[in-house]
Amino acid sequence: MRLVAAVALVGVLCLSGCGAAPTYDWKAESSLGYRVGPGDILKISVWKHDELSQPTVTVRPDGAISLPLLGDVPAAGRAANEISSDVATRLKQFFQDQPPVTVQVAEVKSYRVYVVGEVQRPGEFAPAQEISVLQSLSMAGGFTRFANADRVVIVRRDARGVRRIPFDFSGVVDRGELHQNLALQPGDVVVVP
Repeated sequence: MRLVAAVALVGVLCLSGCGAAPTYDWKAESSLGYRVGPGDILKISVWKHDELSQPTVTVRPDGAISLPLLGDVPAAGRAANEISSDVATRLKQFFQDQPPVTVQVAEVKSYRVYVVGEVQRPGEFAPAQEISVLQSLSMAGGFTRFANADRVVIVRRDARGVRRIPFDFSGVVDRGELHQNLALQPGDVVVVP
């Protein structure tokens, strides 16, 4: 009888771990920064080469920008400093000394996020600046009375594929787990079950 009780206890203890919330690498998400998207307007400055500088360059729907001497340069999905490094490297073939290049996002036009499910006003939102999960929920009018606020998920599509990022509303608001209040990336979908 003791053997049966011991086996049952071990079984219960093993199964109790199955319902535990998965851990998530929040640091990897928070360090991404803004990524340029189609429609964004960039300002490109090439030091001491005004003829190559571009006060306004629009990122095309295919994600590229066109620059003198270089032709098409990929821009969508990259941070401004990544584009800057790429342009500088490409210009190196034309100059003895590699000229410093600065890329700035002059206007954000591609930043759209979506909030769906049990919120007052689900839909697409195009804020003028980067927003967090809490800000997106506020823009959507907050939760309905049927919402499961502790099971919110951010669906993100990027170079790593499609990912489901958990968001625990109570953890952020009640327990101060602010690392979960991520900055949303263009195209993110906040799903409120």
